[in-house]
Amino acid sequence: MFAYIARTVVAHPWRVISAWVIAAVAVVVFSPSLDDFTTGNQQSFLPSSFESSEAQNIGNEYFPSLSGATGSVVVTRADGAALSSTDQQTALNLATTLQNSAIPGVVSVQGSQESFSADGKAAALQVVFDGQPGDEVADSAVPIVRDDAQKGLEGTGLVSGLTGNAAIQVDTTNAYNNADRVITIATIVIILSLLSLIFRSPIIAVLPVVVIGAVLAVVMGLTAVLADVFDFEVSTTLQPLLVVVLFGIGTDYLVFLLFRYRERLRQNARDGSAVSGNGLSEHQESLIFSVGVVGRVIASSALTVVAAFAALLLARLGSLATLAPGLIVAVSVMLVTALTLIPAVFTVLGRHLFWPLGPGSDSPRTPFASIGSTIGRHPAVFAAAVGVVLIALAAFAPGYKSTYNTLGELPSDTPSQQAYDTLSESFPAGALSPTLVYVVAPDPLDPNSLTPLVTSLSQVQGVSSVTPPQLSQDGQAALINVILGDDPYTNSALDLVEGPIRDTAHGAVPGAQVVVGGETSTFADVRAQLAADTRLVFPVAGIAIAAILALLLLAVLAPLNLLLCVALTFVATLGGVVLVFLHGLGYVGIDFSIPIVLYLFVVAIGTDYNILLASRLREEFRGGYNSRDAARIAVSNDAPTVAAAGLILALTFASLTLTGLDNLVQLGFGVATGVAIAAFAMAPMLVPSLAALEGRPFWWPGRQRSTGDSDNGRQFEPTDVG
Repeated sequence: MFAYIARTVVAHPWRVISAWVIAAVAVVVFSPSLDDFTTGNQQSFLPSSFESSEAQNIGNEYFPSLSGATGSVVVTRADGAALSSTDQQTALNLATTLQNSAIPGVVSVQGSQESFSADGKAAALQVVFDGQPGDEVADSAVPIVRDDAQKGLEGTGLVSGLTGNAAIQVDTTNAYNNADRVITIATIVIILSLLSLIFRSPIIAVLPVVVIGAVLAVVMGLTAVLADVFDFEVSTTLQPLLVVVLFGIGTDYLVFLLFRYRERLRQNARDGSAVSGNGLSEHQESLIFSVGVVGRVIASSALTVVAAFAALLLARLGSLATLAPGLIVAVSVMLVTALTLIPAVFTVLGRHLFWPLGPGSDSPRTPFASIGSTIGRHPAVFAAAVGVVLIALAAFAPGYKSTYNTLGELPSDTPSQQAYDTLSESFPAGALSPTLVYVVAPDPLDPNSLTPLVTSLSQVQGVSSVTPPQLSQDGQAALINVILGDDPYTNSALDLVEGPIRDTAHGAVPGAQVVVGGETSTFADVRAQLAADTRLVFPVAGIAIAAILALLLLAVLAPLNLLLCVALTFVATLGGVVLVFLHGLGYVGIDFSIPIVLYLFVVAIGTDYNILLASRLREEFRGGYNSRDAARIAVSNDAPTVAAAGLILALTFASLTLTGLDNLVQLGFGVATGVAIAAFAMAPMLVPSLAALEGRPFWWPGRQRSTGDSDNGRQFEPTDVG
């Protein structure tokens, strides 16, 4: 099939390119913007049956002006001194001014004597926005409130800052937009530099930037179309991931093809073949051969990645499940690109592709030829050495600790982070985001029936204060604000809400429903669902990958070996993240999404390299070489491809560490580490060593084309080294 695709593309390159251009322009012009379907509101990703979601729905129904986006305008003296009586009046006047300004998207701005901290150094004016965090109306109001507050305090010696869920959402969106720009620039620089060094051709260096850049625009358009048609939103992490995934795997596939194409050109040059028997030029024949051989590997790799990402569709947590469509579209479009558009462009460029130095010639001895030769002689040594290092890293994995502090993951100079730091110096840390306890009854509530609930909540250890109940207009619902002593995003706060506070609230008012909401409650539900999703997604992705490997390699032990290798790679990678961030840099926790996302990227994308090496091992073994010589040839020929592709992919993901966002920094470091392990240790060393050690059983029930024992077959020939 892949040879047929290659022959068709090579015969009609301009038709293929024209079809791609027309399709790409149509998608980009007529599709909506993905930004319109992007949100950072975790509440929107939870199933409606979760307690925090039920609480949000009750708030929307009975307390619409209090249940949406909120904020705190924090007012302090510029010199850090306590607020004088004049300063306090100025702060209260600011609340009145902002309220009277009728800022679009602002429901109310309130200040009272309760707005001042116990130490007298700060005031927290409460702002209620229209809509939910991330809604356009609330997002538009945040910068206006900030600017008007600063202007209102000019010349008073007072300064202000805005924090709260609305402001945090705006700052998060801005931070991710900046991250997109940083990642894109860094990725382009990395690809241009490395491809120039590897292939010594400016055309090859520029080609993936142009092609994959166009594919990125198409993928974002198609993802937006899917979001529009199927009515879902995606998280803010998707767009940065699309950039690194497309440029990473896209460059991988291009490098796979280029190395085999160059190898075939060199072989033809060595054999003196300029034109094939059917009239094809040397470049055309080499390209058809390369696409036919590597196309199967690329397709298997892409299907492996798609299968892993498709497992996310089973997650109930929307922030995970909605990653799947975009990532699946990205890999699928890149697969079609690698099999059609890229060969068509190669055909048009012909011999100019490798300009100015041409494809070059084989080096008689390379580091990978030496490694391959050593693996052939001493496979057990390599297997043991790699295994010991990875097991040592994996030993740190059980020390993983999660964090749900999305505010703390933003750069320290983020306005909402600075305002929160000021707030937390004078107010309880939980004042930023109170836990909301809702009471709903079929008939009007008796305020006295709520007194035991308020008293019990006040006595829960870890609760700083509890506000008096606020009744809804019809009297059938009540809202009680619970201020936690801890930062509302810490694990201790999540434990407090998920356990003692919910236990105390449930059933405390006879004849009424009592539910606990707020951001801390939301993240408690996210944490519980993430654990359940992880237990489901991990094995499903693993089974899907094992099935694809079995179909590709037509063996039993080989795919099991590869799956064991990638599992070890993942655990070692997670251990490396724990070692660096928790033990080395002193982080209190690692972003809660890292393990499952890291698993999918490392297992799926890292499998690419194992597939490439395993396919070459199988090719040489079935051709008659014994298992150790097959390992020599595979490592000598394809390990440089894996190393080059892995270096590019690892550095591409490492660009995430430049964003300043802790979760992306951790993800970038983790995936880069996992890819490096897969490209420089797992695929070129451990997998060939295991194949050499296990011999014929590794490929059972597959057989060699030649007769006799596989380990007494065709011997290694130096000319096979490329």
